[in-house]
Amino acid sequence: MSKSRALLLAALVSLPVAAPLATAHAQETRLSALEAEAKAKPKDAGAAFALGRAYRRAGKWAAAKTELARGAALATGEEQVKLRYELALSEIDQGIVNTSLPKPPSLAACANVKIGKLGEALSRVCAAKAWLGMERISIAEDELTAAEKAEPGLYEVKLGRLEVTVAKQTHDAAIVEAKALTSATPGRAEAWLYLGTELLAAGKRADAVAPLKKARELDADWPEAAHHLCRALPDGVEARDLARTAVAMRGAWPAAQVRLGELELGFGTPEAGQKAFEAALKGAPKLVAAQVGLAWSLVKQKKWDDAKKASSKAIELAANNASARLAHAEALAGGGDVENAVEEFKFAAGLDSKDPTGLLRASQVLLGAKEPMKALGHAEAAVKAFPEDGRTYEVRADAELATGDKKAAKDDYKKALTKPNVDKVAVQKKLDAIK
Repeated sequence: MSKSRALLLAALVSLPVAAPLATAHAQETRLSALEAEAKAKPKDAGAAFALGRAYRRAGKWAAAKTELARGAALATGEEQVKLRYELALSEIDQGIVNTSLPKPPSLAACANVKIGKLGEALSRVCAAKAWLGMERISIAEDELTAAEKAEPGLYEVKLGRLEVTVAKQTHDAAIVEAKALTSATPGRAEAWLYLGTELLAAGKRADAVAPLKKARELDADWPEAAHHLCRALPDGVEARDLARTAVAMRGAWPAAQVRLGELELGFGTPEAGQKAFEAALKGAPKLVAAQVGLAWSLVKQKKWDDAKKASSKAIELAANNASARLAHAEALAGGGDVENAVEEFKFAAGLDSKDPTGLLRASQVLLGAKEPMKALGHAEAAVKAFPEDGRTYEVRADAELATGDKKAAKDDYKKALTKPNVDKVAVQKKLDAIK
């Protein structure tokens, strides 16, 4: 299980409170309102719980632990158990895990959840989550078995079982289990979120939308619900607005920042994309997706020198990342280094056998450099490798026209019109312009 997946497991479970859908601004206002309520009711453990959980979800770990500890000191009985459990989740969510240690540092906080005869099951569930964070699945299962004996039928135990299945990365089994849990407890957001994220992991993006929308409907103050829904939705205004909401809810969140950056690039706002990718890199300096995204945002702004630096760093992180190589090639081409740009485009083409972009851009760059015969050679290679992609015929026609072969260009433009992935209006104009 990867570290990012372990952190997701830790982040997904909390004691939910249903709320109406909220905007990013509303989330900020809600946190301010919770702070004001806790200040106005300094002896109210419930107000401390609400504020502490909001801090936890926002990734403000120190503030969360301080407020939850304060609330736990005020509370008694089951309410104190709930606050201590939330406090322990804050320790786990913070994600400070050293897998070389003999046991998770958060186990002490989990043990503290139990008060006399109260909280035995939740304490065990907490311990299971802590062990999962260290990838000790068998120990986590033992803890859940003990929790089930202490309190049969407890929702958090069932959710813990689902987490174990997810940790084993058996997506089909996790989807079946999550569906069963949503049927048994349709009013709980966590199972719906797990169902959506596992559908995403299984490549069933469209199917993930409905359960993730349900999770967000049930708990609109949960950043994970907004983030994963924006991952599932098609790129567009709704997805971008949700990404902005998720980032506003929990700013220091590299995965959400990357998704926002990608959506901003798609909307033609590379400056906003650059800010999102830079924010992601502050939290995760070696996150390849963020570094590649930063390179592309700079390419789109034609900041060639900065783009070369960013793409070079991306290549240092992942030498065989085709997108990083393409971004570097674009930066080189934009800076006038045609020879090295073409080599980089060809290298990128060799890394991704399903994408003709490298060969096409090599041809186009050579054509722009007034080397039509070389451009034609790369275009012909593209047609041979991708005969069902209309772009390859269009680019070859461009090169043929530049060499003076109007008949061949006409034939290829006509063929391009019968294939997918081309702007047929633009191709038709090129065809009509040949005299």
